[in-house]
Amino acid sequence: MQKRRHISGVFALLAAIVLIAGCAGTDKNGVPLAPTAPGFGETVGAVSCDSGGHDAAFHLHTQLAVYLPDGTSAGVPPDIGVGTGCMYWLHTHAETGELHVEAPAATAATLADFLEIWRRSTNPTIPDAVNAGLAEVKVLGEVVSDPASIELTDGLGIEIILSEFPTR
Repeated sequence: MQKRRHISGVFALLAAIVLIAGCAGTDKNGVPLAPTAPGFGETVGAVSCDSGGHDAAFHLHTQLAVYLPDGTSAGVPPDIGVGTGCMYWLHTHAETGELHVEAPAATAATLADFLEIWRRSTNPTIPDAVNAGLAEVKVLGEVVSDPASIELTDGLGIEIILSEFPTR
């Protein structure tokens, strides 16, 4: 009897280890984790990383929704583009999917710019899937093949629909 309890305890422990190990490589939405890309703080397209304080000289919001391969929605991470030494004037504050453009003057920023800033700020799996052609990007319900052609404008709605995650 004692031996059976010991064996079932060992199996329970092994099952817990496998479960924890399987979950350790993903974020809370199940998105596989990957190392952040280098270059945070360097200019991306026309988007610089500075100390802010633009007093909303040019300020707009674009809405981004992300859907995972299983069809569930995933939040856009908070504080994309926000660092200790600087803040890109294209960034997020909360996990709402609202992209903020707070620039010193009127300017054009694209979805491709945002995706590159995302890669440099936090887990790059979703932007990497877009870059690898593993996602469909829609603007106002229409498929757009090149994120660089999507200029962020006030009130614009963008969807990223992943078909699969990139393999690492």
